[in-house]
Amino acid sequence: MSVTIPPELEKAVKARADQRRMTVEDLVHEALSWYLGTDWELVDELCAWQEVRDEARRIVEGSE
Repeated sequence: MSVTIPPELEKAVKARADQRRMTVEDLVHEALSWYLGTDWELVDELCAWQEVRDEARRIVEGSE
């Protein structure tokens, strides 16, 4: 399977793999395994908190 991701995300994945001293393939496998193995209610809650974080960031950046 092949998945196309935006260049910014590709750079972030490569950087994180380098930080963890692992291949990009292993990092993606680990991330997908974690995501698919996590309870959906927890994933929904994490997504909600990320939306709150993103909104806060937009507010703070807009006030500069």
